[in-house]
Formats: sequence, C-alpha cells, structure tokens
Amino acid sequence: MARHLFATFLVLAAFTVVATSVTPNRVRISSSVMEGLVISKVSPTYPPSARQARIQGAVVLRVHINKSGDVESMQLVSGHPMLAPAAIEAVKQWKYKPYLLNGEPIAVETSVTVNFTLADKPAEGTVGSAPGGIPEGGQGGIVPGAADPGHAAVPGRVRISQGVAQGLVVTKIPPQYPQDAKDQRIQGLVVMRAIIDKEGNVASLQLISGHPLLAPPAIDAVKQWKYKPYLLNQTPVEVETQVTVNFTLMP
Repeated sequence: MARHLFATFLVLAAFTVVATSVTPNRVRISSSVMEGLVISKVSPTYPPSARQARIQGAVVLRVHINKSGDVESMQLVSGHPMLAPAAIEAVKQWKYKPYLLNGEPIAVETSVTVNFTLADKPAEGTVGSAPGGIPEGGQGGIVPGAADPGHAAVPGRVRISQGVAQGLVVTKIPPQYPQDAKDQRIQGLVVMRAIIDKEGNVASLQLISGHPLLAPPAIDAVKQWKYKPYLLNQTPVEVETQVTVNFTLMP
C-alpha cells in the first residue's frame, strides 16, 4: 500500500513540474501595463479630410505583439473610418520591450487607443453681443444674446429643420463624384451638421455619416453654398441644420 502511494506521489510530482514549465503561446495584458513597456511611439498623421470635416475621436485597436516587442498584427475594434487607417499606420511602427513570463519573452495581445483631437475646435455657440464671447463661468450651447432696449431678446443660434433650410438656399454647388468611388460603384448619402451664419454663409460643417470616399467632395461643395439669412423677430440669426448630399451612379 505504501509503495502504491509513493508511486502515485511521484507521478503527481512529475506532472506538476511539467505543468509549471509549460508557457502559453500568447497572453492577454492590459493596455496600462503595455503602455509602460513602450520604447518608441510614432504619432499618427491627422488625415486632412478628417481635419477639414472636423472629425475627432478615439480609434481602438486589438494588437498582437511578438516576443521581440514588435507589432505583429492588429485588428480594428472601433473608430471613425477616416481616422482608423492613420492610427493603424502609426501603431504598426511602435516598439515595445519584450514581455516576460517566468523569465521568458512571450507574445502578447493587448488594446491600444489612439485619440484624434483638434486643438482649434471652436466654442459651441455664441453669446449675442456680449463682449469677449462666453462670460466666465458660462457654458457652451445655445446662449441667449444680450437684450437690446426696445427689442426682444434673440438667441445666438437656432436649430431649424433640413426642409426649412432647403427653402433658403440661394446657390447650391453640386459635388464632384470621386473617380475612385465611381470605379468601385460606391453610392450613398453624406449627412452633415451645418452652421450657417447671419449672412447666409456656411460657417462650419461636421460630418455625421457617409462613406469616406464621398464625404470630402460633399463637404467641399456644401461649404460654398449660399443661403438667405434666417430671420427671427425680423433679426438675422445663426442657424444650425442638417445637409444631406446624395451620390447616385447612373445605371
């Protein structure tokens, strides 16, 4: 009986030694831990079309790093299609210190987040005739203008429907259909958020949705559109609305 128990003990001991010596092919490590192992980090180039469309946001990537600390492959988890290629191009050039498990280098899976931020993003909203813009302690958004004696207060900006704004268009420039999009038979809508100033000029545009090959020409065209000033209490005011440009290929 004692001999049988001793033999069983030896088998279990041998199994334990073998088990502890086995190293997995790849381990998943948190982004915060891997951030501390970065040796060199290449910053992404902000795509001009995304900058023009004032597109900002985070691109999240699932990244595989080999035993030498090189980025072996990656997969897009989330992010705007106009920003993702630039993030991928930058991150694939990053270099890490090898991650050690039991003293041995091992391949790693982690996540990387690349943030695209426009430093010169204008304030959201205006403050009527208040000097110096939004007063200290004020917040963005639609801010009422200062009351003028004898006149009703007029908001700095109002939101109107796309149908109403369409009726105010004086000049509409059609977009140029990109040849690449034609070759790939890409069609669809490009939807933008537009701010129209008191004179009826397109002050700014922000892309809401649309194919990345179609968005830049839509933005280029709409920023040249001209509207009649929108009147509120017989006073021109800034307007926020939506603009939709439809790209359709002839059969």
